Amino acid sequence: MLKSITRFDAFPKIDKNMQKSTGLGGLLTLLVALGLFFLTLSEFGQYIRITQKYEFLVDRSTSAMAAQMSINADVTVAMACENLRIDVLDVAGTSLHARNNEFTKTPVRFHTVGIVDMGARKSKSKLDVHKVVAEAQRKHREHVDTAGAPTACRIKGHINVNRVAGMFHITALGHGYMDGKHVSHEAMNFTHRVDKLSFGIDYPGLVNPLDSSLEVADGNFEMFQYFMSIVPTIYVDGRRTFGSVILTNQYAVTDYKKIVGHETREAGIPGIFMKYEIEPIVVRVTESRASFMHFLTRLCGITGGIYVTVGLLNNLIQFSMKVYERFGN
Repeated sequence: MLKSITRFDAFPKIDKNMQKSTGLGGLLTLLVALGLFFLTLSEFGQYIRITQKYEFLVDRSTSAMAAQMSINADVTVAMACENLRIDVLDVAGTSLHARNNEFTKTPVRFHTVGIVDMGARKSKSKLDVHKVVAEAQRKHREHVDTAGAPTACRIKGHINVNRVAGMFHITALGHGYMDGKHVSHEAMNFTHRVDKLSFGIDYPGLVNPLDSSLEVADGNFEMFQYFMSIVPTIYVDGRRTFGSVILTNQYAVTDYKKIVGHETREAGIPGIFMKYEIEPIVVRVTESRASFMHFLTRLCGITGGIYVTVGLLNNLIQFSMKVYERFGN
């Protein structure tokens, strides 16, 4: 049976004693080996490279889950915790006062280690969605400086709000809201650092413009305003068999601050005000990578192509040399 299959051999063999080795052939063989090595490395780099595809869609979500979003904040204010209150007010008329189980207030020492001023923001690397999916449920841990006398209050937590335009704000008791306590003007200092501020699922990896930022108050009656445009975002990791999807939000921000009160005749309330609006579009980011079969097919094509091309080049050179020898003599 083996003999009957032999006639189908598409790779006929030539006896070694009938083969002729030349210096040109050896040189071309070395060039082919080097070319295949570098082309294989280049193709492997393309294989492991992650590509991102961006799509812009009209936001047509109407589900109950889409009607809510979470504000995740980790802000340290240079004031005593008992003098601060946290509230959210939206255009639907809903007013929410943050409870203790939503935001924790921890007395800490105010420091600026690892913080960059808003006017000197640095660009950061592109987000790797694969790492985001893997770390989405991992708890974010940070060191809290509680040694010595506390000089600030760290406000950390999250609150679920309506997915409409609104304002998340931190103010002093008795200023803006009728409270039983009225904080004296001398005790007010809204110098603050933002370690984390995000909308939606809170996970390490997503770069938000206000993360690790600092603002310093020039007076007791300082009003800090942040104007944010929130863009709903869908991250899709297409490299997994069934795909992994994260529904979250990105935002752009501009900031403005002023001193309010009778001295400057500027209207307003001292505090930190983060005003946000929801854009009517959705950005869908799909990460993908070439399949192994695609990589193998391209590798086979490169290998066969370079052998055929160099073989034709070798024959052409040999033919040219024979013609030169014949007519040259």
